[in-house]
Amino acid sequence: MPKRPRVLVVDDDPGIRETMGDILALEGFSVEVAPDGEQAVALCGKQAFDFALLDIRMPGMDGVETLEAMKAVLPDLRVVMITGFEAGDLARRAMEAGAEAVFRKPLDVASFLPLLMVPARADD
Repeated sequence: MPKRPRVLVVDDDPGIRETMGDILALEGFSVEVAPDGEQAVALCGKQAFDFALLDIRMPGMDGVETLEAMKAVLPDLRVVMITGFEAGDLARRAMEAGAEAVFRKPLDVASFLPLLMVPARADD
């Protein structure tokens, strides 16, 4: 039986964080959640993730700083950024730092779910 992809959902909004975590778990993904960049980076240091759904604007480390720190720990991590605001420069910086896409909130799960359909890590 193939391993389920591991997804990290990082958002300072508890409603979005928990809702996305629940939806992804129902879709068969192994999901962890983090309320901020610092905790997300710490989780990446403890376990491998295949994919991260990452808010661009958060208190403390913003999403781009978090993306860069997570990629330093997990270089193969695939990341999609999400934002409830006009992200402009942050969205451009996120793409330059390795994000695959930037989606606006409220999220349409059907729009980003296909990006998550990748093989699980073989080394877990």
